[in-house]
Amino acid sequence: MGVDEIYRAHLNDIYSYLFRLTRNEKQAEDLAQDTFFRAFQYLDSYHGEKVRPWLFKVAYHAFIDWQRKQKRQVTVDPVSLHDTLTQQDAQADPEQRVLDQELWTSFSDMLGHLPDKQRQVLLLRCKHQLTYEEIAAVLDIPASDVKAALYRGRQKLRTKWRESIYGKQP
Repeated sequence: MGVDEIYRAHLNDIYSYLFRLTRNEKQAEDLAQDTFFRAFQYLDSYHGEKVRPWLFKVAYHAFIDWQRKQKRQVTVDPVSLHDTLTQQDAQADPEQRVLDQELWTSFSDMLGHLPDKQRQVLLLRCKHQLTYEEIAAVLDIPASDVKAALYRGRQKLRTKWRESIYGKQP
């Protein structure tokens, strides 16, 4: 697979991942370009592993570098998240789109309140379908930490979801 083919095949996934982390279209575009620049610049550090997880790892490091420079906590913007999803499903029934919007607004708000590591793991696993080992490689953590973060993140989302439906239980 050539460099151009790799770029075309993975740009949308990398951009989507970075957009959900930065909640800013322009910044996600810049970080996606930086990701591919770094990837092609450091191709010598690529040791034949799968390209997709390796690119997510490069994207993650680009994001962390940007985040350190910004010195602010990243949150997920539910409106932007839903707008992205709505563009993908513009032909859906209007009633279904409204229901989807409400669902994604609630979910995104809850996701935005999770600790960074849990949010990262959930996004990489649920949205981008990476394996535990691939996520571990992207985030430079053991696979057992990935499983624990995924479990804890899902538990917190479940609790927040129940609270939003039934109210806070004493």
